[in-house]
Amino acid sequence: MTKNSDESGNKKKEKDIADLFKTAKELSILCGIIISIIIFNPGEFVPTIWPDEFEAKTILTRYLGFSEDERRKKLVEHETYLAKKLIDRKLIIEEKMRRNEENKLNFMFKQLYDRKVKLSELKLDAKEIRGLLKLSSATRAQLDERKKRFDQQSQNFQPASLLCNFDSTTKNEVDYNDFNVDTSLNLSSGRGIKRGRND
Repeated sequence: MTKNSDESGNKKKEKDIADLFKTAKELSILCGIIISIIIFNPGEFVPTIWPDEFEAKTILTRYLGFSEDERRKKLVEHETYLAKKLIDRKLIIEEKMRRNEENKLNFMFKQLYDRKVKLSELKLDAKEIRGLLKLSSATRAQLDERKKRFDQQSQNFQPASLLCNFDSTTKNEVDYNDFNVDTSLNLSSGRGIKRGRND
């Protein structure tokens, strides 16, 4: 490494440490917590301490005064924290990949269903073929379930006109024999219709 690159690396390290101290101060004020930072740099015998050596010793002495169980209650090691962040990030990436694969299969399935492309033109691998078959089975199951619900609703639904009892309707029908109609009906007078039953 050259001298210029060493100086550039040192400046970057000093800036990162300054940013770390600034963040620690903001956290101590906003959250009302006690923070002390001790940094051991490679090749250096004197550590970098924040906020100062006296306060750091006071905080460390207080911390060591707690029992081992008390110390571990809220203890989070940096390595453990990074491992958890890595696992969470991995799960997010896997979920995004799963969604992308699902969207890709849905698009190919729609293309095949609409006959916009032939199966031979897609050049699918074994994984994609299995995915399409699985998607086809799931779609078929959804359609069967919708058809089943539709048939049940059709059986339960009847128009109001069909709900009438045919026998009771027959009894209430007009008996045209109850009327005597005189063919010499006088339209101007309105006479000519006589109510009565034929003997």
